[in-house]
Amino acid sequence: MDALSEVLRVSHFQASVTLDATAHEPWCVSIPASQSIARAHLVLAGECHLEASGLPEATLRAGDFVFLPGGEAHLVGSALEREPVALSSLLRSPVPGELVPVKLGGRGASTRWIMLSFGCERHLAQSLLSALPRLVFVDMSGTAPIEWLTDALSLVLSSGDSAYLGSAATRERLAEVVFVEALARYVHSLPRGGRGWLAALNDRHVGRALALVHGQPSESWTVAKLGRQVGLSRSALAERFGDVMGEPIFAFLTRWRLQLAAEYLLTTTRPVQSIAKEAGYESAGAFSAAFRRAFGKPPSTWRRRRRPT
Repeated sequence: MDALSEVLRVSHFQASVTLDATAHEPWCVSIPASQSIARAHLVLAGECHLEASGLPEATLRAGDFVFLPGGEAHLVGSALEREPVALSSLLRSPVPGELVPVKLGGRGASTRWIMLSFGCERHLAQSLLSALPRLVFVDMSGTAPIEWLTDALSLVLSSGDSAYLGSAATRERLAEVVFVEALARYVHSLPRGGRGWLAALNDRHVGRALALVHGQPSESWTVAKLGRQVGLSRSALAERFGDVMGEPIFAFLTRWRLQLAAEYLLTTTRPVQSIAKEAGYESAGAFSAAFRRAFGKPPSTWRRRRRPT
C-alpha cells in the first residue's frame, strides 16, 4: 500500500456530499470556518468564484475541484461583493442524511455546483495536511469519479418521492473516491525535485519507504532493513530520504509512532507502558517526555479526551 492510502486509512478519513446546488446569477454563499471539517467545491456546469482571507480570488469552471484543507471561512458565488447567503440556510433537509437539490440566486446564467465535506483525525493526517497549500486546485474534467458522482446525483433527481436504497452510502463512497483522485492528480502535477512529504510520494524509493513506515510503524526498522525493502543501500536510502524529506528517517518514524500513540490513548484502554513499547520506547517515562514535547501534555492528560472505540 502507498503512503497516501495509509495516512487516509489510519486517520479515519471520511467524506460526504453536503450540497448539490443550481445557482443563478447573481448569488453568493458564505461557508464558515471549521476546525474539524474541510470543504471542497466541484463545478459541474457554468462557473463561479471563490475567495478566502489572504488568498487571491479563484475562478472555478466546469470540471474544477478546489479543496481548502485548513477549513477556512470563504465565499463562493458569481458576485462575491453581494450579501452572502449563509450555508446553514441551504442545508435544511426533511429527512436526516437526505440530499435535497437546492436552487438559489437570481435569474441569470446558471452554475451547477457541488460542495463536499471531509473529516479525519487531524493529528494522524498531519503529514498530508501540513504539506498541502491552503487552496488545492485540480482539473477533474472527464474523470471517471466525477461521472460516477454525477450519475449518483442524477438518481436523486429522478427517484421520485423515495430515495433509492443506499443512496447516502453511495454518495459518501463516491465523495471519498473524488477526493482521493483529486489528491493523486495534485501530487502527480507537482514538479520533480521538490522536498517534503508530497514530493516523497512521487519518489520511487522514498515513497516506498514512507509506505512501509506508515503501514508497519511497530516493525523494528533499521535504515539497512528499509533499504533492502526499497532496493537501495543503507547509505543511499539515508541520503535520498534526507534530501527529499528534509529530515532523517528515524526523526520521521518517531513522530509517526507518537501520532499513532496519541490515537491509541484516545481510542483504547491499553496500558501506557504497552503503547510506549509499540512506539519504540523502553520506559513509560521516556515515552511520556517525548509525548509531552510533541503534543504539549503528558499521555495521562491526553487520554482524558478519550473517544469511544
